[in-house]
Amino acid sequence: MTDFFCRQSFINCPYRLWDLGRGYPICNYFNLSNQFSINREFSKIPSLVSKACKWVQKEEKRLDFIRRIAKKRGQALLERAQVGDTVYNRRGIYHKVKLLERPSRDSIFVTCETPKGGIIRVQLCDLVRISKGSFCGEFFIGEKSEGELKILKNKIMYHGFRVEIERKGNGNLLKIYGDSQQEIDDFITYSIEQNFDISSYI
Repeated sequence: MTDFFCRQSFINCPYRLWDLGRGYPICNYFNLSNQFSINREFSKIPSLVSKACKWVQKEEKRLDFIRRIAKKRGQALLERAQVGDTVYNRRGIYHKVKLLERPSRDSIFVTCETPKGGIIRVQLCDLVRISKGSFCGEFFIGEKSEGELKILKNKIMYHGFRVEIERKGNGNLLKIYGDSQQEIDDFITYSIEQNFDISSYI
């Protein structure tokens, strides 16, 4: 397993080990946590977290958020997406496409319609249901180019949220809509305010 260099000053951390060969401290937390996951001993992980430094505890909150979003995203597409719904396609030229068939657990590919009326086959794992929820969170960002705003909008839809961007004063106001206030607040905290790129995890 990969060893992580320990940059924390929590000297008494039980996971901080000194690597004599390399001459610097490493964090053994993730090796232990991964081993519990491999052995399916998930109930032991919270005890590990409680003894760890603040950085590890914060990282675990972020990873928990990523896992919850990924699970909910997959379930929502299978259980709630209907023919005619606009969904987000995370690969290819067209990011917003319309479902022409209802996906099932046996689906590998799904037929969709592009904004120009073309018919394409898209892998189910690349589609994200865009929320129709009315819960809303707002976040103000400074001056951004049209290209930067487009990238940001795609990032938000990638995670299953609807978004409106309003020009306001010397910047832009993001209005992010989803199925629950907690989910929106977490997304704003972890993915926008703290600028975590969580796309590679889900």
